[in-house]
Amino acid sequence: MVRKIKKRVGGGVAASFAVPLAMAVAALAGPRREGRDVLRAFSPAWQLRDFFLDHFDVEMVTTNRPLALDEYLKWPGAADPLWALRAAGDHGAVLTKAPGSGPDDSTIGLGIVPLVARIAAAERDRLASLWDAEFPEVARASLAGIFEGAFGLISGYDRVVFCGPRPARDLNGVIAHLSALVADECLLGGVPLPRSFPSGPDRLLAAIPGMVKV
Repeated sequence: MVRKIKKRVGGGVAASFAVPLAMAVAALAGPRREGRDVLRAFSPAWQLRDFFLDHFDVEMVTTNRPLALDEYLKWPGAADPLWALRAAGDHGAVLTKAPGSGPDDSTIGLGIVPLVARIAAAERDRLASLWDAEFPEVARASLAGIFEGAFGLISGYDRVVFCGPRPARDLNGVIAHLSALVADECLLGGVPLPRSFPSGPDRLLAAIPGMVKV
């Protein structure tokens, strides 16, 4: 069942804002820490919207699947979060085209999960707490289960590694953090360290707004 996002009235103390955020995710299969496809769609498409409502009472819009870095840099919702709110409609997910065929090897891939939070002015400090500390264990386990289901991973055997959300303009910091987490997992598994994930152009990321009034 689709849970409709509440519409808040703009103006005065009830004014709301759209805040572009981003997460990064990678999938590591088995003891050899091989890569798996991280661009698969969530089912249902609004699964992450429901996750943030249930665990944090925050209204989020996202895409129906993680995006490759080059896809994210072209995604209209990053630079224009109001477009993302309109495109998502009541169900809270922006539908995207299926990704092109990825590499046919075990390279560890990077997935970017775009998020746009819709918050009241008074909630801005509470939203920042999402990235000031680690998720509570129950929320982390729930989110890991969502990613495992989407990517076809085996819980307890495969590993999903993710970080964020953080402001979208800090995407390169999110990617660098994910690279470090993946390297730690490979060290623990005694397998060769992968290359660090590529970063985005600073010029494009700097143009992403921190917050836009709805």
